[in-house]
Amino acid sequence: MSPGRTTRFPLLVKPSLRRLMVMCAAATFCLGTPASRGQAGPGASAPPTAPQYPAPIDPQTVSCSALKAQMKSAGQLPILVGPRGGWPDTFYGPQVPRCQFWQMPMFQYVRTNDGLCGVGYICIDKMSLD
Repeated sequence: MSPGRTTRFPLLVKPSLRRLMVMCAAATFCLGTPASRGQAGPGASAPPTAPQYPAPIDPQTVSCSALKAQMKSAGQLPILVGPRGGWPDTFYGPQVPRCQFWQMPMFQYVRTNDGLCGVGYICIDKMSLD
């Protein structure tokens, strides 16, 4: 650079000012961009939690009328089925549920402390003749 020539950008000549401008530009870029997918933006709330389902019920510890009352109020209920209450199966009631396309509803009975009880429907896999 010749001594008689003026520069177009006099602020960029000083290293301290140049560093300050670069830092301001970087901060503006980082803080000024909107959040992309999967990132929470400023003031974003936490994602909703998964619905809380009740604990599985052992049908042999309740009466048929109590089980039907719980089913009517909840709409669906995990009830332990199988030998010695092996695994929970989701029962739906009092109306017939909409199952997945490969399943169909089937009315099911469980053994309560006062005998067999028709509680509601479960979704079972359709039979295929392949």
